[in-house]
Amino acid sequence: MRNILILVSLFFCFSSQLIGQTTSDTLYLKNGSMVWGKIQERNKSRYSIKTQDGYIFTFAMEEVDRFIPGKELVGENEVQRPRGIGFTMQSGMQIGPSDDVFFLLFSFTPMVTYTINNIHSLSAGTGVELYDEVMMPVFAEYKVSFSQKRLTPFFYIKGGVLISLVPDENTSYYSMDYQPGSTFGTGIGLSWPFGRYDSYIQAGYRYSFIQNIYEYKDGGGYEDVEEYNINRLDITFGFKF
Repeated sequence: MRNILILVSLFFCFSSQLIGQTTSDTLYLKNGSMVWGKIQERNKSRYSIKTQDGYIFTFAMEEVDRFIPGKELVGENEVQRPRGIGFTMQSGMQIGPSDDVFFLLFSFTPMVTYTINNIHSLSAGTGVELYDEVMMPVFAEYKVSFSQKRLTPFFYIKGGVLISLVPDENTSYYSMDYQPGSTFGTGIGLSWPFGRYDSYIQAGYRYSFIQNIYEYKDGGGYEDVEEYNINRLDITFGFKF
């Protein structure tokens, strides 16, 4: 928990620097995104720009729609995020007490994201989540931003199914069948541009339901159902490409 508080503190310090920045060179890219910073090189074939976080990116002339030198950030640091289909890498953790599964669970869930406009986006993804067994989530997620600023809060809601990646057990005494589960989550987050990418951190409530069916071969095929209702704090980090 202490490490999480340190990360959150660093995040807000970084966010304050973003808000405080008022002027910069601006590259408008043909994919609809914008990049702020200081132009390092400009010729007939390419642009090189150094962003506020110290990264240098190079764009071919064919990628650039136009260049505005020393442009004041309009609309209180508003940003035009890339529209259309993108790819998001997301990882995180679920934290909370439980008698059935571990206190800390990890996840890695890449997603395909469709950004409708600066406010709304839809995503679909899968990946790996660690419970008592390894599970593969298949889910959809909707996000709505509260502003068009470089640093903007957003609300998200997601849901889907959980598929066990562990083979069913079958012994001389019993068999165990891992059933598909379900999952639901909702919460809030913060999004900000990081070079060419859109990065974010989000936290909220996460519920997961997992069910296993045991069938004992002695006693005429007696069945026993094992259920897990998991309520956790879900914290994830992501980058949209």
